[in-house]
Amino acid sequence: MAFENELIPVNTLGVQDEETGKWIPVDAVALRSHTDRLTIDEIKDKFIETYNEILKVDKSLAEKILLVDKSTKDEINGMKNTIGNIDDFHATGTNLVEKVINSLIERRVNVKDFGAKGDGVTNDQAAFELALSSSYSEIFVPEGTYLVMGLSIPSYTRLIGTGKSSIIKLHRSADPKKDVIVTKPGAEYVQIENLTADWNRSKTNNTIGSGANATCVSIKKAKFVWIRNVYAENAGLHGFDVTSPSYNKSTDNQTVYQTGGSSYVWIDNCVASNFGDDGFTTHFSEYIFITNCYSFDGNGSAHPSKASNTNGFEVDDGSKNVWIGNCHSRKNARGFEVKAHASAPAAQNVNLSDCTSLNDIRSFDFRHIGHHLSTDPLSTTARNINVVNCFAIKPIYSTMYEGLSPKALVVSAFVNVNISNFHAIGDPSYDYKKTPAIAFQYKSRNINVSNITVKDFRTSDADIYIYGGAQKTDYVNISNVSIFESAPIGIKVGSGVTNVNISNGSLIGRNAAGSIGIYCYNNQANINSVNVEKYSTPSEMAGNKYTFIPNNFKNGTRIATTSGYAKTKTSFIAASTGGAQVTAEAAAVIATTGGAKARGVRNAVIASSGGSNTSAEGSRSLVVASNNSSIVGAGSSRVVIGSNGVANKKDYTTTWGYGTSTTPLSSNIKLEIHSKSGNVTSAGQVKGGSTFSDYAEYFESADGKSIPSGYFVTLENEKIKKANLGDQVLGVISETAGIVLGESTFNWQGRYVKNEFGGLIYEDVDVTFINQEGIEVTETRRVPKENPYFNPEEEYVARSERPEWNVVGMFGQVHVRIDETVQTGDKIVPKAGKGTKSTSNQGFHVMKVTTPFSKERGFGVAVCLITPQY
Repeated sequence: MAFENELIPVNTLGVQDEETGKWIPVDAVALRSHTDRLTIDEIKDKFIETYNEILKVDKSLAEKILLVDKSTKDEINGMKNTIGNIDDFHATGTNLVEKVINSLIERRVNVKDFGAKGDGVTNDQAAFELALSSSYSEIFVPEGTYLVMGLSIPSYTRLIGTGKSSIIKLHRSADPKKDVIVTKPGAEYVQIENLTADWNRSKTNNTIGSGANATCVSIKKAKFVWIRNVYAENAGLHGFDVTSPSYNKSTDNQTVYQTGGSSYVWIDNCVASNFGDDGFTTHFSEYIFITNCYSFDGNGSAHPSKASNTNGFEVDDGSKNVWIGNCHSRKNARGFEVKAHASAPAAQNVNLSDCTSLNDIRSFDFRHIGHHLSTDPLSTTARNINVVNCFAIKPIYSTMYEGLSPKALVVSAFVNVNISNFHAIGDPSYDYKKTPAIAFQYKSRNINVSNITVKDFRTSDADIYIYGGAQKTDYVNISNVSIFESAPIGIKVGSGVTNVNISNGSLIGRNAAGSIGIYCYNNQANINSVNVEKYSTPSEMAGNKYTFIPNNFKNGTRIATTSGYAKTKTSFIAASTGGAQVTAEAAAVIATTGGAKARGVRNAVIASSGGSNTSAEGSRSLVVASNNSSIVGAGSSRVVIGSNGVANKKDYTTTWGYGTSTTPLSSNIKLEIHSKSGNVTSAGQVKGGSTFSDYAEYFESADGKSIPSGYFVTLENEKIKKANLGDQVLGVISETAGIVLGESTFNWQGRYVKNEFGGLIYEDVDVTFINQEGIEVTETRRVPKENPYFNPEEEYVARSERPEWNVVGMFGQVHVRIDETVQTGDKIVPKAGKGTKSTSNQGFHVMKVTTPFSKERGFGVAVCLITPQY
């Protein structure tokens, strides 16, 4: 604009000319607009006039508002009197319109509009049939008890009540085989909500039939069904059954699937009680979801007395793809059962999560009847169960099924079962009569159990029992298991079970007498990282007891090894380099370099180098702490220790040696011990490295008593006694002998027959054994002839443990008891067994008096040089 670059005088009053953009100064007397010229006084008068007009309008408006407010209040009060209190209107919605619309939807059709009474006396069957055939999709059932003969629900129908007090109940005269509510064959998109279905045990006739009948809510041959907030009471058979119209016949088998099963069914927040068979069950149906449901107090009336397999939740014959979540079972025969009869295929692909069983006989039980015994065929359909975050709490015995023992979890016949985060909680004061808390049995396979806790099954046999025998289970993996103050045996593995892995466990017992942490009939289980305390025996395997739980591994293994070949199931390589090889059963290479090889059965190469090896023809052979050394050729029980360049070719020998040849040679042997003869052959000196300084032999005392150390002894025939003046001295009772002969350490000295010169007599005998190929063979071997009077069952006590046998030092420096006459340098002779100073130059030389004579003790001690006198 033009004035943007012009200076405007301060405090100058003016206007902008809109046509020219010029600033036009004006005085304070007159202001110019485009049409009028007003003075200040005229402007003031205009303001006063306008203000008065506003006051008039405001007063009029206030009067009108008061009038409208009074009228509106009167109208609203009139509407309240006509409509009633809106707070008493219980339909859902945030405002009146929503409440009215939702109320009209719920009451799309009211069964009472068709003549239903709901008085618990009138037969309302006809009214329900009219309502269900009226083409309305939603049938409302107000509070009341409606007696019917059995309702059949068509497609696209929502049957809804007000809650538990909307009761649909079979009439006293109804056919007992009828279901209270059942879907029509082929029905789709059905909803049943907020009501009670009562089969009515007060009927004139309660005799149920076989197959799918006598159920409170039966979903037969239907799809896309939603059951919510429904109470099933007093069922003749089942509370809820998702099923095909028929079950298998007894003549069928596990390949026969019924047609017409239901699918895509969701049962949510429902309750079943006082049922004759199962609270919730499925048959020949799939894609079923059962959530937030409660099943309790089954009565078992559908079964023979005291043999009622009445379950809280059952996934039965031919069912597939079933999810049960956040459900609870109480006081039933079985809480959660996945099963099939012998005449039907087993349930498959079943998922249980966040479920709890309380006071059921069997909390969780998975089985396929007719496929358990050793003579039964294997189940080809019992597959795939997944259990997550479930609790088994205090299972108990019950007269409902007297032959059924209480357990937290049982798996029979099923394959591929995964169980994680499972809690088994017993009653510490309850008598479980030595039945295991958890059992894997009857041909079940591929069971994975992780994050499992067991406690308070104190009178059970075992907390976890993996059954063996002819119908054993197998391929069981248990990890992250915690057992706390529970059964006498923590984990028990039965006979013949060969594929079990147990890892990462904490087993805490109760210090009970005879208790065992892990008990295995054999030693085939792989066990690692299991801690145990407060068990009498931490573990027992194959009859062997341990003070701990050993880490036990089977099959060929390589550990901490850069390369190598462990060929067989019992080959082992550890901490080795250079391409070590173990090619035979029960053989090992450990801590080696340079390509060590253990090629024979029961062979090992340990802490060795330079290609040390054992031969494939030999067995029971060992090379240890050696370089470039070998066991050569056929034979057994050969050892090379601490050697270089040594080859051992002799049976039952242990060798040491050293040589610089590039090929191991037997000529490099320097020391050999032969275990058959006990002979020791050495190419060098034999030196005593201790301070023991005499040679001694065992002699028996004449009086059968022990002779104290330091006494001179003489012979009396073949036995000894204390020597006296004039006796020919045999020696001194010694504690310092470096060489002691005649102990007969290992067995009775007369075990083998000897010739007149004391040599052994040999004979040829046939010896049967298992060779390295696992074949039983018999060979003739020359062995010492055993004395017929030798009894191997009689416990032998070595001479060193018997008081009548004494060690007599016969040559060398020996400590001798002396009297007060003896000084260093003297010659001594025996007197009452003690040394006394010789009156001649004859006797034994006193090298040193080590303990002066004491009158209180009655002797001193001196070291004397003892030489033979015989």
